[in-house]
Amino acid sequence: MKIRNRTLLFLLLLVTMTLLSGCGVPADGVDIATQDPEGLWQTIAVWPLARSLIALDGFLQSYDIPYHWGFAIIVFTLIVKALTFPLTLTQIRGMQAQKDIQPKVQALQKKFGNDREKLAQEQMKLYREAGVNPLSGCLPLLVQMPILFGLYSALVALGPTIENSRFFWIPDLGFPRYTEGLNWIMDDFNGGQYGHLAAYLVLPIVLVASQYAMQKWMTPATPPPADGGTDQAAMMRQVGTMMTFMFGFFTLQVPAGLSLYWVTSNLIQVAQQVFITRRMAESKGIGGQYVAEATDGANAINATDVAAISVNGSGSNSGEAGTTQQNNSSVNAKTKNNSGKKKSGKRRSKRKR
Repeated sequence: MKIRNRTLLFLLLLVTMTLLSGCGVPADGVDIATQDPEGLWQTIAVWPLARSLIALDGFLQSYDIPYHWGFAIIVFTLIVKALTFPLTLTQIRGMQAQKDIQPKVQALQKKFGNDREKLAQEQMKLYREAGVNPLSGCLPLLVQMPILFGLYSALVALGPTIENSRFFWIPDLGFPRYTEGLNWIMDDFNGGQYGHLAAYLVLPIVLVASQYAMQKWMTPATPPPADGGTDQAAMMRQVGTMMTFMFGFFTLQVPAGLSLYWVTSNLIQVAQQVFITRRMAESKGIGGQYVAEATDGANAINATDVAAISVNGSGSNSGEAGTTQQNNSSVNAKTKNNSGKKKSGKRRSKRKR
C-alpha cells in the first residue's frame, strides 16, 4: 500500500510539474534578449536555458550550418549530458551492482518469503554490506527533470524565434503548441496531411522505444515471491513502463524541439550504458582471469609439489628396499661361495689320501 501511495504521489507531482511548466510564460512567446524574467522559475531556469539556446544558435548560424536550431538543441543536450556524466556513471554502477547481488536477494526471498519485515531488513543489510544504494538510479532523473521542464518553458518563450525552424524531416521545431493539446493530430488526419502527421510522430515513437530499452536493460530481473505476494520489482517495472508511455503521450503535446532534446538525451544515455557496461565487464573479466590463472597456478604448483614429494618418498623407500635386497643377496652369494669352497677343499683332501 505504501508503494502504491508513493507511486500515485510521484505521478501526481509529475503531472503537476507538467501542467505548471509552461505557466508564467506567454503563449505567443517573449523577447528573451530584452525582457527581464518574472519570478524565481523564470530567473533560475527558463531565461538561462533560453539564452543558452540563443547563443548556441547564433554560433552555429555564424558558420552557415543548416538546421542550426536543431543542432543547437543537440549541442545543448551534449553539454548537459557531459555535465551530468558523473551522476550517470553513479546510476549505471549502482544498477549494475544491484544486478550482481540479485542471486543473494533471491536467496533471501526464498528464506524469508513469508516474513516481509524480516526480508526488508535483510535486504537493506545486504545493500549496506555490498555498498549498493537502491535509489542511485533516481539521482540523474531528479537532476534532469528540472532541465526538461525548464527547456519546455524556454521553447514556449522562444516560440516566435524558432517558428518554421526546420530540422531534416521536421517542418517546425516549435510545433505543436502546448495550447493546442492533441487537436493537431485529428486536424492533420481529417485534413489528409498524413506526411505532416507522420513527421511529428517519429520522435515520440523513438522516445518510447529508447526509454523502454533503457528501463529493460537497467532493471534487474527477479523471480516472483515464493509466497505468491506482491513482487516489488515487478511493480516498479510496471510503473516504469507506465511512465514510459506517459512520456510518449506527453511529447505529442509539446514542441518538437523538446522531443528532439529528450530523444537525443536517451540515445546518449544508451551509448553511455553500452560503453560503461562493456568497460566494467572487461575489467571484471581481466580481474577474474588473473585471479583464476593465479589460483590455477598455485593449485598446479601445490599439486606438483605433492607429486614430487610422493615420488621422492616412494623413490627413497624403494631405493632403501632395493639396497637392502641387494645387500641380502650379496651376503647370500658370499655364504654360498664359502660353502662351495669348503666342499671342494674336502673333496681334494680325500683324493690325496
